[in-house]
Amino acid sequence: MKHVLGIFLFLLAITSQAQNLTVTGTVTGESDGLPIPGVSVLIKGTTNGTITNIDGKYSIQAVTGETLQVSFIGMQTQEIIVNSSTINVTLGADVTDIDEVVVVGYGVQKKSAVTGAISSLKAEDIQKMPIQRAEQAIQGQVAGVQVAMSSGQPGSALSVNIRGVGTTGNSQPLYIVDGNPVGDISYLASTDIGSMEVLKDASASAIYGARGANGVVIITTKKGSEGTAKLSYDGYYGVQNAWRQMDVLNAPEYQMIINESLLNSGYDSSSPDWISDDQLVGIGNGTDWQKEIFRTNAPIQSHTVSMSGGTQSIVYSTALSYFAQEGIVSENKSSYDRINFRANADYTSYDDKLKVGSSFLFSHSESQGIDPNNVYNSPLARAINIDPLTQVYNEDGTYMKPPSNMQEIVNPVAAMSYLYDSYRTDKVVGNVYADYKFLPDFKIRSSMGIDMAYQWHDNYQPIYELSDITKNENTRVSKDMNNWFTYNWETTINYNRQFGNHSVDALVGTTLMTSYYENLTGSGSNLLISGPDYAYIDNAESTPESRNSGGGYAENSLASFFGRVNYAYGDRYMASLTVRQDGSSRFGSNNRFATFPSVSAGWIISEESWLKDKMGPVSFLKLRASWGQNGNENIGNFSYLSSITNNNNYNFNSGVLINGSAPSSVANPDLKWETSEQTDIGLDMRLGSNLSLTFDYYDKRTKDLLIAAPIPGYIGNGAPVVNGGTVQNRGVELLLSYQNRVNDFTYGASVNFSHNKNEMLSINNDEGIIYGDVNVGPSGMKNLTIAKVGEPIGYFWGWKTDGVFQNQAQIDAHNVDGTPIQPNAVPGDLIYVDQNGDGILDDSDRVNLGSPHPDFTAGININLGYKGFDFSMFWYGVVGNQIIDATRRYDLPNANYQTSVLERWTGEGSSNSEPRVAWSDNNGNRSNFSDYMVHDADYLRLKNLQIGYTLPKSVLEKIKIERVRVYVSGDNLLTFTKYGGFEPEIGNSDNVFYTGVDQGVYPQARVMSVGANITF
Repeated sequence: MKHVLGIFLFLLAITSQAQNLTVTGTVTGESDGLPIPGVSVLIKGTTNGTITNIDGKYSIQAVTGETLQVSFIGMQTQEIIVNSSTINVTLGADVTDIDEVVVVGYGVQKKSAVTGAISSLKAEDIQKMPIQRAEQAIQGQVAGVQVAMSSGQPGSALSVNIRGVGTTGNSQPLYIVDGNPVGDISYLASTDIGSMEVLKDASASAIYGARGANGVVIITTKKGSEGTAKLSYDGYYGVQNAWRQMDVLNAPEYQMIINESLLNSGYDSSSPDWISDDQLVGIGNGTDWQKEIFRTNAPIQSHTVSMSGGTQSIVYSTALSYFAQEGIVSENKSSYDRINFRANADYTSYDDKLKVGSSFLFSHSESQGIDPNNVYNSPLARAINIDPLTQVYNEDGTYMKPPSNMQEIVNPVAAMSYLYDSYRTDKVVGNVYADYKFLPDFKIRSSMGIDMAYQWHDNYQPIYELSDITKNENTRVSKDMNNWFTYNWETTINYNRQFGNHSVDALVGTTLMTSYYENLTGSGSNLLISGPDYAYIDNAESTPESRNSGGGYAENSLASFFGRVNYAYGDRYMASLTVRQDGSSRFGSNNRFATFPSVSAGWIISEESWLKDKMGPVSFLKLRASWGQNGNENIGNFSYLSSITNNNNYNFNSGVLINGSAPSSVANPDLKWETSEQTDIGLDMRLGSNLSLTFDYYDKRTKDLLIAAPIPGYIGNGAPVVNGGTVQNRGVELLLSYQNRVNDFTYGASVNFSHNKNEMLSINNDEGIIYGDVNVGPSGMKNLTIAKVGEPIGYFWGWKTDGVFQNQAQIDAHNVDGTPIQPNAVPGDLIYVDQNGDGILDDSDRVNLGSPHPDFTAGININLGYKGFDFSMFWYGVVGNQIIDATRRYDLPNANYQTSVLERWTGEGSSNSEPRVAWSDNNGNRSNFSDYMVHDADYLRLKNLQIGYTLPKSVLEKIKIERVRVYVSGDNLLTFTKYGGFEPEIGNSDNVFYTGVDQGVYPQARVMSVGANITF
């Protein structure tokens, strides 16, 4: 008995000792051997856990035989049996992304279970290159999305088209930031973004119903995590320069061409009246106007200080950021500054049932700029059109004027010196929410979000005289105040349960959204004290003729009800059904509500037991298919009504103008939603653990386009908005990604490729045409872009040429029944094609000269790493689109030319592409819109190249810093294109019909910068 008692006490002591085992160790990374802070260390199957400290160390109470589970985002999870008091762990990078969680509408979902077409970008993808706007993170990174800068001016908007242009109106996607729908994301700092998800097909975006027709971009800002507070700095400083200048004539070349043009038109050029004596004094090669307006080493900088951390109950993340960019055109006249403050916090109750949180972001920005793409007023257009004989200054220091017949083409340096135009914007985006879990499988969530913006626009015009017609005889000041306010209240109930192999995730919810807009304008002239520092309306002359004011108000609302059911069986079969009904105040009672359904399904073929051993290198294979509808309500408020305007003045022969009211447009009470219907078939595949492939085919049709219908002028009112057509986008998307490691060397690459075909299927008017109203210069340059059945939206509509007339016999042979087709032509003029053979050149002979939409887009990312060094390179290219070179004032015979004119026709056989020069352009060589002005806009650009170095842990331990990475970076270092203008990439976020129209666009800058990422 004593022996039994002794054995029992001995075993009890051992057991007692095992239960009180303290396990300690260090967690390091496989690639660099450095300690990893913030790693989760958990006793599997229990709530007993901890995280590693700044040195990667941990300590936890455990029992021998229990399983230690060690995990960290982006690393492979390790499970280790506890058999020692010291357990060191090495984590390798997780090269498999099929188990990642992605954000979907009103929730999250495991990537392997997604049945829609969704692309995801994480913070490390977004921050690997310095970008000015958040939308730039998508360019070249996501297949099926075309992102184009509208101009390179600081603060300029970007055009983002997901799977082609689906409407003749606003084709930009819906942006959701932390659950809030926002008008744009220009206020966001890239360092604030935790993830971006692009919902491309109707199945993925149908949960947003009325607003998802052009795709959805969901942005989640950075959240806190449990652990010791971390202080981080991310910043860079760089300089910007123009990556190219246009080749235009210098002074001797210009004189030669102008004299020749005068002679060709029968004028005597020996004593030209197109030039003054002052201009001929010591000109040499003349004035290089582009050199005069471009800046050298314009600064750009970004700085962000952030702090995050938390406990088991509360986590937080805050950041303060500053961004400043000076323009590369004219110092102090083109710039953008922005300061942001962000604060996110989440609280979870001890029983994990209640979760409440908030996100808040305040942004203040200030900008000033020039007209970025306008052949009449842009400094760039003026710089390439003004003659090189004119000098910047007269001998007395005043600005020299060009010849009087140059009209708006004035001295660009002088024009910019008188420019005082600025914007200030304060923006607040906030959201508060509460989640509560009730019953075993239910959760209710309610959130309230706001999006507020207040903008001030200040303009001051001093007295100046730049030419006989471009002058201002009185000082003038104007101020606009614009306020936008949107609130969004959403409530959802979620049910999630597992029944054996069956999994059900169901969601129902409602949305109430209201938007308000208010503006107030005022102006005054004849300032009592002149100068930009005194540009206030109360400094203007106090008379009714000198002061004006105005204002307006608008409001619209949206009420929605939606539901979604996701079903999965055995991690092999999955399906999703979504239905959303939206009601908008922008439509009348006849069609106020519309319903948008979608359905999708997926099959993970690689999980089939009868195939697992027969798939060779294929480790994952999923087939997806979806169909769905989305809506678009991007029209003006109350477009279904005939609103009354009171800005009508009438003269009843009394000499006194009487203000009256009248209908502004024709009513259309049957106006209904624009609807986008899309079918998608996709394939996700992984070969081994290194190579992944994603493929999608889609067919997207947008019907009931919201357009303004042409009506006869005698109606007396504006055109009504009608449902007037159908457009189709069809295409394929391909993404290939490869990552691997050999000892300390890591390498990888990803390639995404997209092809899209855009085509108008129907236009419901007698003419079958929607005119883009793009007009440049002379009468023959009207309606440059249109939409027509069988052609893409916004294609270039003009005359086809067939070379250059070499002799009179060729002109005489160009006839119909003996009647010359071009009666004013002489040798050296362009030959225009009479498409219908009627002998008359008119609009019926205008054809498709090209499209601004590329056939193919591609992005290539390459990354290398060795120990602490890293290297990345990003290329982006487009193929198959064209561009209109409308940079020259073709209506002004003495405007400067590009150097291509030196290859002009000067006699028979000299040229069959470049026409002769003529002062009087009777044949319309340079005033009729033809393919002479349309050029291929294909380009391949090295968007970013970056080399970085992360300091080793041995150095950082001495200075008590967790991580330091420094880098050098270059943007737009190389551009390969045949187009000779400032910039081959020209988008337009407001009007698709202006896409690809170059009127002297502000080019993107080449940037060289140095930066650092530091974590304390």
